[in-house]
Amino acid sequence: MAMYAFPQTAAWMYQTAPVVVTLPPTATMTLPTATAAPTLKPVNDIPLTRALLKQVLSDLSERLFRSFRRQVRLVVHGGAVMVLHPSFTHRESTQDVDYIHRSFVKEYRALGFPDAEQRLRGCIAETAYRFHLGADWMNDHADVALPWALECVQSSHTPLPKLTTLTHTLIQSTRPPVRPNLL
Repeated sequence: MAMYAFPQTAAWMYQTAPVVVTLPPTATMTLPTATAAPTLKPVNDIPLTRALLKQVLSDLSERLFRSFRRQVRLVVHGGAVMVLHPSFTHRESTQDVDYIHRSFVKEYRALGFPDAEQRLRGCIAETAYRFHLGADWMNDHADVALPWALECVQSSHTPLPKLTTLTHTLIQSTRPPVRPNLL
């Protein structure tokens, strides 16, 4: 598993495209409208190498900060962690980044972001569009296999995390506990 801490950056401003509506011959009115959402391919077919992952996650980091106006924490796991971790050189790329969605939503709703899920998914989609990735490049498919817990509890045998800094992203990777030889 890894934990991403996204950095603080400059503010972001959303500008909508204007639409001109013609009224009776006496007046014209301009109304702002939301831009149509871009269409993404459903499945990512671009290999996410270490270099590309750093760029993509840096872009996502910037978008999340602009959306939440604060540093954001996401827990990721799977192939992306192996690609990014300097100790694992056998894995050159992955097709996606797996993250734990439900804990993110619960944490950020408690922090006063009732629309945390929509903000996160919007930032993920915008990053996918910029890098021509599939809609599933960052997904929560593994959430269904994870156990439910009411709170985070750390036990005495939980290993300490090793921190690795990547460009604008902090990755916290955990190792399985070492068990003493009982025989």
